[in-house]
Amino acid sequence: MSIKSTAIKSAIALAAIGALLTPAAAANAASKPATAPVVRIGYFANLTHAPALIARQEKLFEKYLPGAKLEFSLFTVGTTEIEALKGGALDIAYVGPGPAVSGYVTTQGTLLNIIAGATTGGAKFVVKPSLIATEGAPSAAEIAALSGKTIADPGLGGTQDIALRSYLKTNGLFKNGQPSAVVTPLANADTLALFKQGQIDGAWVPEPWATRLIQEGSAKTFVDEKTLWPQGKFATTVVVASQAFQKKYPGSVQGVLQANEAAISFLKDPANKNAAINDVQAELLAGTGKKLSDTVLAIAWPSLKYNSDPAVSSIQKNFANSVDLGQLPGAKLSNLKGVFNFKLLNTIRAKTGQGAVSIPANLK
Repeated sequence: MSIKSTAIKSAIALAAIGALLTPAAAANAASKPATAPVVRIGYFANLTHAPALIARQEKLFEKYLPGAKLEFSLFTVGTTEIEALKGGALDIAYVGPGPAVSGYVTTQGTLLNIIAGATTGGAKFVVKPSLIATEGAPSAAEIAALSGKTIADPGLGGTQDIALRSYLKTNGLFKNGQPSAVVTPLANADTLALFKQGQIDGAWVPEPWATRLIQEGSAKTFVDEKTLWPQGKFATTVVVASQAFQKKYPGSVQGVLQANEAAISFLKDPANKNAAINDVQAELLAGTGKKLSDTVLAIAWPSLKYNSDPAVSSIQKNFANSVDLGQLPGAKLSNLKGVFNFKLLNTIRAKTGQGAVSIPANLK
């Protein structure tokens, strides 16, 4: 056989092998979910957003979003974060369930999905010492005496705002559709400053601000919010993704969820407690220019629980409370249908031996 003939036969054979491999390679490429060149993530420099803080310090977003340019934005109130999602400035956000649900309902279910949980617990209603005799157990007279008092929360329509207004309404402190106490939305840092100056009487705030008000402002606990929920479990921070981003870049959404899960695992491991605290302190310093005192951290830290299960029933209740307060006029439970999307989350949880997060049938 000539050299030329052999070369021709070899070329034909290689081409045949290539033809066989190409469909397989194409199928493999097609099965890999699309990823975004840029991923924009929003969160708070707050203990209630610790999974995001850990993911940043431990470079977990970089690990699970290889090759992507990551852009991070810090917020102080959830409603502003939702506006950033609406404006296309964010793709993923760590946010309270109140603003998340409002963002979904007010856009007729087109803006976002809640794709995972992050944090539960960690919110208190604290007041001036003169307003409560037995901490956490106010009398009927002490509750009634809140009428006319000035009480702060982080922002209208936020998770703590809904909790505060619902508490006041449940206890008969509403008149003509408005609370008889003066509810004032304030940045948490301003709440602390004004409380110390005696200009406000109390505040319903997340950690570490509740503990800071107690430690630095001599506040007393009027109500620990966990006492108002079954098993003391209520969603404080969830992870949301824009629907447009999910459809276009499911691979990037999966990467964020993997980073979130890894951060939660890190936080829940007792062996990592000191490292986790150091990471959170470093991120707080980078985001706010200040660290928390060891005393504040020691008290606030145990009240927060971290889990990618977002406590769905508490989110439903939060929505119902918001509707009852008139913050979502005309909204019904059916408007919440489709808000949860746990398909990717449950795949990740299954790989780590965790149970699936279920969605009530009427909300699927």
